[in-house]
Amino acid sequence: MSMIVADSQKVQDYASKVSNIIYDTANYETEVLFYLTQHCNLVCDGCYMQAGPDVPRNTLPVSDLSFYLSEFDKVPNFTHGVVFSGGEVFSAPINYVEAAAHNVLDRGWQLQFKTNGSWIQNPQKRDAVVAMLGRLQPHRGLCATEDEVLQFLQRIPKPIARVLGPKILEMWMYHKLPTTSMLDMAVSVDDLLHPAKSAQWFADIAELITSNRRLRNKVNLKTFTLNESAEFFENYVLGNPQLGATNVVRAKNKNALRYDINGCQAEAYFGDYVDVGKVSPVDKLSNIVMPSLGDSAGRLVYCFYPDKTVGFDCYYLESVGRVPYVDGQGRRKSFARLQRDMYTQLVLDYARAISK
Repeated sequence: MSMIVADSQKVQDYASKVSNIIYDTANYETEVLFYLTQHCNLVCDGCYMQAGPDVPRNTLPVSDLSFYLSEFDKVPNFTHGVVFSGGEVFSAPINYVEAAAHNVLDRGWQLQFKTNGSWIQNPQKRDAVVAMLGRLQPHRGLCATEDEVLQFLQRIPKPIARVLGPKILEMWMYHKLPTTSMLDMAVSVDDLLHPAKSAQWFADIAELITSNRRLRNKVNLKTFTLNESAEFFENYVLGNPQLGATNVVRAKNKNALRYDINGCQAEAYFGDYVDVGKVSPVDKLSNIVMPSLGDSAGRLVYCFYPDKTVGFDCYYLESVGRVPYVDGQGRRKSFARLQRDMYTQLVLDYARAISK
C-alpha cells in the first residue's frame, strides 16, 4: 500500500510540473518542427525516427501545416521559428516542399530546412532544390545583438521616439542595423553516424550557395555536428581551400562558432549524441524543456509527424507524449486541445513507467 501511495504522489507531483510547463506557455519560448516525411535515402546509425529508403513516402498535408501555423501564431512567446525536417526533407517532392515553405516565409517567419545534405550528389535533385530556393522570397530579420538594439534606441530622444511610434522605430532599425535572411539551410555534419562523408556534402553545398548570386544573400548556412565529428568538420569545412573559411569566431562555451565562406557568414553548432534507446522512460518523460534561447524559462518544441501525431522534441533527439492531432472524425484539433491531450498522455506514460 505504501508503494502505491508513493507512486501516486510521484504522479501527482509530475502532473503538476507538466501542467505548469504546457499551460504556462507565456514563460516558455515556443517553436514548431514539422517532419514533412519519414522517407530518407540513408540508413544512419543514430536515426531515432527509424527513417529510411524503405519507409513509405507519406507527407504531412500542407493544409494541416497551414492550420497549425495559424494556431501557433496565437500562442504567447511563439518565436515564429519553424523547422522542416524528416526523414530527409528533400526526399519529399520539391513542389510539395516549396508549397510548405511558402506557408512559412509568406508570413515573414523564420524557416529552417534540416537536411542530411545528400541531395548535392544527385544532379537532378540538386538542380530542383536550387531552382526552388531561387523562387522563394524570404523576408529579412534583425541579426543585431540586444546591446546593439538598445544602443540604437538610446540614441533617439524619448519624445521623438513616442511621436514616431514602434512601427517607424522598427523600420529604422531594419534600415540601420544588420539584417539576415529568414531562410536557413541547416546540414547535419555527423560523419560518425552517417554512412557517408556528410562534411564533404556540406562543403559542396556551401560552395554552391555562396557562389550563386541569387542565393548567397537569400540562404543562411548552418551545421549541426556531433562533438565526436568535430575533426571532420574542421578538415572538410574550415580547412577546405575551395571554401576559404575566414574570420572564425568560437563561442565562449565552445558549442558554436561563426565563420565566413566566400564572404558569406555561416554558423556551426556542436553537441553530444544521446542514445535514446538507453535513456530510461522516466528520464525521457521528465526532460521535455530545451534550454532557453533568450530570457524565458526554456523552450518548447512541438513536433508534427506524417503519421498525424504531435509531440514534444528534446534536443531534436526524442519525442514524448505523442498524440493524434486529428480527432476520430479526422478533424484537426485546436492548440488548446493538443495541450490537454499531450498533458494527459505524458502523465499516463509517466505513471506506466514508474509502476514497472
